[in-house]
Amino acid sequence: MNLNDMPDDVLIRLLNTASPTDVTRAKRLNKRFNQIVETFNLGKPRVREFCVESRVSSVLPTKIGRLRLGSTPTTSKRRIVVTMRRDKGVKRRERLEDPSCSNSTESANLFVQENLRRVELQEKISFDGLTLDEDFYKMLTAKKDALRHVTTISLSLCHIRLSWTQFADLLSRMTVKHLFIDFCTFDPSLISDKVLASLPHLETLQIQSRYPCFLNELTDQTLINWATNSTVPKVIQLRNGCASRITVEGIKMMIMRALSTPTPPQRAPKIDWDFGLLLEPTQSDSSLLSLLLCPGIDVKVTDDFRSRRITLTRDQFALQFFIPAPFPVEPISAAVPA
Repeated sequence: MNLNDMPDDVLIRLLNTASPTDVTRAKRLNKRFNQIVETFNLGKPRVREFCVESRVSSVLPTKIGRLRLGSTPTTSKRRIVVTMRRDKGVKRRERLEDPSCSNSTESANLFVQENLRRVELQEKISFDGLTLDEDFYKMLTAKKDALRHVTTISLSLCHIRLSWTQFADLLSRMTVKHLFIDFCTFDPSLISDKVLASLPHLETLQIQSRYPCFLNELTDQTLINWATNSTVPKVIQLRNGCASRITVEGIKMMIMRALSTPTPPQRAPKIDWDFGLLLEPTQSDSSLLSLLLCPGIDVKVTDDFRSRRITLTRDQFALQFFIPAPFPVEPISAAVPA
């Protein structure tokens, strides 16, 4: 049988077992082989973690022998470091850019894209100190199925300038299980019911904005979706002044769903939830009272700055949230003995 007469799925299996050299040779046979190799990222080294870090730092002038340059002023350079972790080791590539140049961002994107083309992403991608704009989004989504194996995405100290549709489309191209957004600037609509609904496999959600923010489009609808799914995220962290429209009733529904799942004690995963500040105005003291009086749950109430922290714990379960307005503590403590 002629090799060119085989169906695509058979050729993909054959090329997956071939060496990178043989895949490169097969790519040059004809247009069909070239399209198969490029579409399914065949013959490329698999990278378990792809990290990009961007920092602006001062660079000292180069010394010439023993010549002392005295008080020569330093220059600022943007250092872009791409780190690729594989099973057999770590490969790192660096580039220095002049941040004052008008095309420095475009040059940085091309440098990242150049490294992305050489590898096949497997588990994690992280961006630190970058600007995620429309050009960066187009660069990441340029190749079909290039992100399908990514399960963890981490964004730190980034300026996220994407619309919620672009952000949701970017995440939907991955199998996101762990999402970390730490000390970034972003539009609150990026963390909304519509975006989180596109992440059915989510296990960890950690949001720490650079400044306090109000996630106006994050409501109980997200908690309803999680409570009705087969799996509930084990870690939810809304920190550093993150507020939302989540209510106590939605949190209670999540607690009942998590505690009702039959799991052996030795295999029960730890649940750690922090829902941040609850600013939904329709909340009532009665719903809060019913949550605090749930049987088998330890409750601790502490006063924080301009808010009150509610902490609930039980075995492998820990939950906390903040409310801005004080609620009646004395009636609750008096009602417990009855």
